[in-house]
Amino acid sequence: MIKNHLTIAIFICIFSTLTNASEHFSDHEQFCLQQPEKDCLVYINERIEQSELHSTRWYKTKSYLFDYYYDKNDYETLKIIVEPFAERDDLPEVFKVQAYFYYAKALHFYHDDERAKIYANKAFTDIKLMYDAFADPMRMLELANLQYVFGNKESAFQMLLKTERKFGKSKDPIFNFELQSNKANIYHAYGDLENARESRKKALDWILPTQHQGKIIVAQGNLARTYQLLGQYDLAIKYYVDSLSYMVEGSDDIAKAAHTLRLAEICWQAKDNQQATKWFKTVKESDLNRNHKIVYKQLATALTL
Repeated sequence: MIKNHLTIAIFICIFSTLTNASEHFSDHEQFCLQQPEKDCLVYINERIEQSELHSTRWYKTKSYLFDYYYDKNDYETLKIIVEPFAERDDLPEVFKVQAYFYYAKALHFYHDDERAKIYANKAFTDIKLMYDAFADPMRMLELANLQYVFGNKESAFQMLLKTERKFGKSKDPIFNFELQSNKANIYHAYGDLENARESRKKALDWILPTQHQGKIIVAQGNLARTYQLLGQYDLAIKYYVDSLSYMVEGSDDIAKAAHTLRLAEICWQAKDNQQATKWFKTVKESDLNRNHKIVYKQLATALTL
């Protein structure tokens, strides 16, 4: 059992889940609030079908589709739908930047980092030009996130601090959610889990009063994960369980599988194997990404299932 604990601990550290930083030209959750009674993906696809091919509206709605799959952590689908646009130069400028951004993130997920950096640099250059022209704080957050993932963490952190100093009085919940989430990512990367926890709690506090359920799920999951890594298992369980109530079947299946897996893992870490087994049996393995599947198999061995 000692060997199993050590092995699981390694995977916990390697595959800790960090929040995605969104691209903000096309927030699919904001778009879908126009028709809250409809399933978001259905609504987006309907609007694409209703739009004239390659019209401004078509490109705009297509970008909501990119954002939807990115926020759902469905990188397989994201890569498939973005790839046809990644090499094209005859696209509207903003849409082209979005294609670079999402394609870089998808390639990064598949560890194709050499190619990912090429597209990240293209996105970085174009987003910087837009920020210089319009001084939109959301653009600066995107620049910082690209630096964090593909460049220099210290540069990214300084960009976030500069943005916070300049726009820190903003009451925009989306801006503050993304600002604090990005700060938490960098604190986490530096091993400063206490400051990461503080920033993640601020991110959740900003987004919780909104109707952005996807972002609430992300915020709760990231805070829960940080509490888990800090060994504060009761709080980790609380926030993972809270996140489940915001999930929609068929839309949040990947997140649900990941969060129930973490609940099983936390209970096992807390030496409550009975509860760990109960949570483990609710995990839908087919909805786990490849990294979580490794944790799943390790945990199954540890629980002798």
